[in-house]
Order: sequence, then structure tokens, then C-alpha cells
Amino acid sequence: MTDKGNLEGVKKLSAYRVTEEACVKEMNSRAVVLEHVKSGAKVFLLSNEDNNKVFSIGFRTPPEDSTGLPHILEHSVLCGSEKFPVKDPFVELVKGSLNTFLNAMTYPDKTVYPVASCNDKDFQNLMDVYLDGVLHPAIYREPKIFLQEGWHYEMASLEDELTINGVVYNEMKGAFSSPESVLDRCTTAVLFPDNCYSNESGGDPAEIPGLTYEQFVEFHKNYYHPANSYIYLFGNMDMAEKLAWMDEAYLSRYDRRDCRTDSSIQLQKPFKAPVEKEITYSVTEEEGLEDRTYLSVNTVVGTVLDPKLYVAFRILEYTLISAPGAPLKQALIDAKIGQDILGGNESGILQLFFCCG
Repeated sequence: MTDKGNLEGVKKLSAYRVTEEACVKEMNSRAVVLEHVKSGAKVFLLSNEDNNKVFSIGFRTPPEDSTGLPHILEHSVLCGSEKFPVKDPFVELVKGSLNTFLNAMTYPDKTVYPVASCNDKDFQNLMDVYLDGVLHPAIYREPKIFLQEGWHYEMASLEDELTINGVVYNEMKGAFSSPESVLDRCTTAVLFPDNCYSNESGGDPAEIPGLTYEQFVEFHKNYYHPANSYIYLFGNMDMAEKLAWMDEAYLSRYDRRDCRTDSSIQLQKPFKAPVEKEITYSVTEEEGLEDRTYLSVNTVVGTVLDPKLYVAFRILEYTLISAPGAPLKQALIDAKIGQDILGGNESGILQLFFCCG
């Protein structure tokens, strides 16, 4: 395989230390794992012939409560930054960029910011906007960003009632109106009562108004440090050039000793006996109660760090539930236990669990 990504040049960069490298034949790629010496940032390179270049930076952001702090911060860091002080650079990128992908996502334990483009200049600009956004956001000088994206009180006139508004607040009100969403949140809370997965990282509308601006900026100081980040580069590009630029423009400004938090996630200890939980959700009078019940059985099976276990349960999910004529799904339907069967391998968090509902 040719050294399209200039990986030999990567090894010569004194700002980084190579910790692992491999050839990934299935993806026709060369992979390198590095650590930025000064800041402690971890970097994963996947160099290949793909012209669709991908960049992502992610931070482990385990929530301490259900105020939705990680989710609100995900929205807020893309509302202007030190180098790009416009009101909404994310919207400007959506309108004017040549991107093939542009988004940000909050998971139960991490927040990620991925972008992609086939145009070299556009890709460089996307990286710059996203790195400046997550590391140097305008939230410190513009408290109104928190009010806009998180929550605020609102009253159109003196005669109106005081209401609560906010982008994430309204988004999560919609998410909590779905019975499947309510069931998913209850499931993780019951399975993992002793770690961060018992909390709602997206935000529970009933708890979001308890979040303060001071807690908001403190969370960014604690978790949005390069030492708590993982950076990913994929595609056909000069990897050494990109790494040298990241070091000079951003990472060299940080020292790993200044990282203020340990974001490690504790494994949930196994239960001594199965746990049962019954909850309710809202329905309208027109919907009624007929055929509105959900039943879900869930089992924690290991961690996503075990690749063989991960793949095995992906296969089991397809074989038992997803495939046409899947035996478990068909048996449950034939037994008239349910009208439809949902579930599978839940692998978006540290501990895998298998669900059938």
C-alpha cells in the first residue's frame, strides 16, 4: 500500500508519540494511533485512497444528572467561537460548505463532532471551525447562548403566563413524548443504577430548568480539554501536514496536567437477582389503552471493548430478531405476546446489553 497519507512523516513529528500502527486489509487502509505529547490528546488515523475526508473530535462527557448539560453544550459550542465570532457558524457551514457530512451528537457518555468533505480547502476550514468551536467557544463571553440553547423564562406580555423555552428543552419535550423513547430511557436507568447511564444526557424536560449557567461553563472547563478528547482522521490526505497544523494552531496551547477531571466510567456490578420495573406514559383519550402496553426484557452481556463479543451479538441480533423469518421474533408473534417485536444489541455505551421488546 502506498504511503498516500505521508505516515512516515507522521512518525517524525516530535509533538506526537506513535503508540500503535497496523494495516487494516478489510478497509485497504493503514491505521496509526498517536498521543499528543504536550496536551495528552489521543489521535487515530486511518489513511487510504478515499477522497471523502473525515475529521471528528469527541470528548467523554458522563452526565452527573439529567439536566441535559452535555446536550446543551453540544449545541452551544457551535454558536460562535474565538476565531469565528459569528452568531451561528454551524448554520453558515450548512449553507455554504461543500461538506458531505456535518453534525454533532450527544451520547449517554460522550459527545462527538464529525465533519466530512471531498474538497481539500473546505475540509481544512471545517476542521478549523469545529476545533475552535469546541476548544474556544463564545459561551464564556455570551451567557445568552446558554439561555437560547438550554432554557430561559419567557413571557410575551404582562397578562401571559410565565413559560419555559429553549432549543434543547423543546427538543427533549418532543423526545419524551414517544413511548419507545420513554422505555429506552427507563431501561438504561434500571440496568445501570450506579453509574452515569442512570442519567439522561440529552436532558429530562422536568430537570433541565435546574441547570445554572455556572454549572454549564464549569462542565466545559472540566471535560472539553484535549487530554479528555479523541481525534479521528480518515481518508486520502497528508496526515503529517494535518497533525502539524493541529499542534501549532490548537493542541500546543494545552498541557495535560491542566485537565481538571477523571471522566472514566465505572462498570455496573451485576445484580444478585433479576430486577422488574413498571412505568407509565401518557396517551390521549382518543388513543385509549387498548394495545398500548410495552414489555421489554434486557440483559447486560459484557463491554464493547471485547471485539469478538461485540460481533457475536451483532450476528445474534440479526439471526434472532432482524432477519426475515427470524425465529425469536416469529415465535413471539405466533404466541400472540406482541404485535411487533423490537430490540437487538445495544452497543452505543460501554456495557453491551441485549434487548427484546
